[in-house]
Amino acid sequence: MDSDRVSSIIGQRVRQYRLNQDLTQEDLATLANVSLNAVKSAEGGKSTLPTYVAILQALGHIDNLLAAFPDEGVSPVQLLKSSTKQKKRASGKTRVKPADNEELDW
Repeated sequence: MDSDRVSSIIGQRVRQYRLNQDLTQEDLATLANVSLNAVKSAEGGKSTLPTYVAILQALGHIDNLLAAFPDEGVSPVQLLKSSTKQKKRASGKTRVKPADNEELDW
């Protein structure tokens, strides 16, 4: 799935959260302390992370965003390798393949 599609889905969900709470875009802008244009952009899938954070906090859905980034902690393998030190940098030896076009389940 490409980034434009993901952004569009996020915008649709923000809009639905707002409508489910029977809020106008103006009401949400006031609650989130952002501009009306920021709310419109967010619902259109064209916003910044800080704006989405403010809007989702105002809507009571910030946990949905945090769920996308669970805390993995330190891997057991890394703990064995370092024994006492927590990894602070990547070695750059692992090569990343492009992501598959899979549907998001959230």
